[in-house]
Amino acid sequence: MTRSASSVYVEYAYEDDFGGGATTSFPIQFGKEVKATGLEFKNNQIPLGQLYSPELETFAWGKNEGKVSMEYVVSNPWFFEAILDSVDSSGSTLFSHEWDSDPTINGSTIKTINSMALQIGFDVNSDYTRLPVGVVCPSLSFKMALNETVKITQELIWGEETVNQTFTEPDGVPLAGEIPYTFVHVLITDPTTGSTLTTIQTFDLNINSNAELVYGFNSANSEDAYRKILELTGKVGVTLKDSHFWEEVLGRAESSNEMVITLSNGGAGDALREIVIKLSGVSFSVHSTVGIEPGELVIENLDFQARGINVIAKNELADLPDSV
Repeated sequence: MTRSASSVYVEYAYEDDFGGGATTSFPIQFGKEVKATGLEFKNNQIPLGQLYSPELETFAWGKNEGKVSMEYVVSNPWFFEAILDSVDSSGSTLFSHEWDSDPTINGSTIKTINSMALQIGFDVNSDYTRLPVGVVCPSLSFKMALNETVKITQELIWGEETVNQTFTEPDGVPLAGEIPYTFVHVLITDPTTGSTLTTIQTFDLNINSNAELVYGFNSANSEDAYRKILELTGKVGVTLKDSHFWEEVLGRAESSNEMVITLSNGGAGDALREIVIKLSGVSFSVHSTVGIEPGELVIENLDFQARGINVIAKNELADLPDSV
């Protein structure tokens, strides 16, 4: 019988050692309304011909390469571990989880890349489960717009996987945060003034580790991975009110304040569920204006880049799910 995507799931856990697989079951869900697009695995087949024949004589095979793009609505903070590495958790009842790109704060881990293990289950006629290991995240993007949910696209790559012909159900462990965040849960500050940015129309943020897999002789599988320079870029669209953003681009300098993006359920005390992203060393590079026509809202769009990032999430879990 033909099945739909309601017969497929994807979940993950973080590895202690690259390619070692999960040390626990797979308790982490990506978020709400999860989509897995572009799921692909290739063995880099090499066709070999021979003299005195128009036919291929044989094939050789190269390195293994897998990839998938995960798209979901933000409802928990655990994806930051894939791109900013080691979390620092503290608190009681209401717990704080912090990631920081500053090597003077997080020098032992931020220079490396954390790897994941995926479990991709197919509840079809002949059930099976794909098990990629040594999975790394080269890029992660936020997308926010009026009357929309806060969405993430997370690119994942790997060089080794196996198949388990025994299907297992997803664990379904509750997500910390749990609510799907929308634009009404988002507050963003202006790095030029430190005040709240109002009448935002769109906001995009890209957090790229630019991670790459490392291969070696005597194996088709990846042996390790490494990260390159952390790239923090984005774009914000606001209604045009004055000239100060245009002057920022014209001024060619870093802004004096952090850009702070707060996702919150608005709860008080132990009921608070929050993700606060602080971007430091923010500068604007491109200013464009749209809507200069009769009856249209005039919008200014600004491209920005930051040098550093700090994330603090607050929820009811004491630690990263696969550590408890």
